[in-house]
Order: sequence, then C-alpha cells, then structure tokens
Amino acid sequence: MRIAIITDIHEDFEMLEKAFGKLQSLGYDLLVCLGDITGFAHRYYDHPPDANACIDLVREYAHFSLAGNHDLFSVQRLPSYHLERHMPDNWYDLSIEEQASLTGEKLWLYEAEVVPLLSPENRNYLESLPEFKALDTGARKIFFSHFMQPDLSGVSRWFPFHTGELRQHLRLMKELNCQVAFAGHSHPLGISMAGKFLWADPGFSQVKINHSPKIVFCPAIVNGRNTSGFIIFDTHSSIITPVPLN
Repeated sequence: MRIAIITDIHEDFEMLEKAFGKLQSLGYDLLVCLGDITGFAHRYYDHPPDANACIDLVREYAHFSLAGNHDLFSVQRLPSYHLERHMPDNWYDLSIEEQASLTGEKLWLYEAEVVPLLSPENRNYLESLPEFKALDTGARKIFFSHFMQPDLSGVSRWFPFHTGELRQHLRLMKELNCQVAFAGHSHPLGISMAGKFLWADPGFSQVKINHSPKIVFCPAIVNGRNTSGFIIFDTHSSIITPVPLN
C-alpha cells in the first residue's frame, strides 16, 4: 500500500493544489492529512489565505484527517487532554493575558492569528476530526497524529530536542502495537526521523525504515521557512519517499 501523507497546509491553497497535482501523477492508495489545514498569520506567511478552499479539497480527497492545534483554535475547540495543559473549560472566553497567566505562556496563544470565516460544513468537519489514528494496513500498524504524546494536537510550545523526550510517544506506540508513527507540526526540511536512541534528518532523501520503532516528522505543505513537500510511504517495501514542492 502506498500512503500519501500531507500536513500543515495553513490555508495555502496554491501549494495544496500543487501537491495534489503531483500526487495524481505519482499515484497512491490512501491519503492522510495530519492537520493544521487552517492557521494563518501575516507575520509567518504571505500567501492569500483560503481556509474553505483548502478544507474542501482535503474533505474530497483525504481518506481521513486529524486535528492540528490551529484547526482546534479555528473552531474554538479544546483538545481532549486540555485539563492536563491547564486549559479550563472556559479557555476561549479568557483574554490572552488571562490565558498566559494560567499557563505560564507554555501554550500557543495565537495572538496574530486571522480566524477564518468557515462554511457550516467545514466548521463541522474540523469539529469532528479525531486527534490520532492507529491504522492496520496488514503489512504493519501505523500511528498518525498531528504531534506527539503528551501533546498529540500540538497546543503547547514544547518540542523534543533529544530522544529521551520521545519515551511517552514510543510507549503509546507500543501499547497500540505500532512500529512506525507519522507526525506533522514541526515543519522540518524534508523529513526528520527519531527512535529510542537515534535522531536523523534525511531531508528529502528516500529512506527505508527498519523494524525498530520510528517516529517520522513530515514536511509542511505551506510555503514557509523550509521547502514545502509531502511524503509517500510504501508499507510493503518500508520506503519513505519525500516529495518537494518548491
């Protein structure tokens, strides 16, 4: 099975269309979106944002999608683990100053975010997205999420910088009998791969993964600080093919 994985679109319809054009020429069996279809701020991006067009395209072609932190913010939805992040039920009724006071500025507060005006169908779609999915392909079982345990949707500013910080995610993968996991959120240059003892950055080089548990961080679709792209994972050959878009 060839699984195409896209993530971190951030309302960049031009790059998303370009990705789908390449995907159609390359071919795939299953398309997965790891979240952040929405999420636009002028300080980070200069493309014309079009949240509805991006969601429409993902809804049409993706076999399933997951909720990213910006998707949650766009519909004022709390992650299921919000109490662990010190986010009270009335989180979105609080001012940014009150939110920062409660969390010590450890969470994304979206001060510059342009909240999209969503169609009712697209709002319902974002509200319905799961936070993770474990998929059994027959050849192997795969874990998908926008980010990593203990922050599967990426609502905090935390990012792991050494393999010791991967233990909770690797433990969750083991509980679900998944040997490989794919995540977005970090916008790497190509792909980054991490395991219990090793962290590597193959970039846009093709990689074959072995049998030890691996977490793969996928490139973003949005035209941002790094080259845009997506990946195709062949579950039978265990080869990951990153595809650049610019």
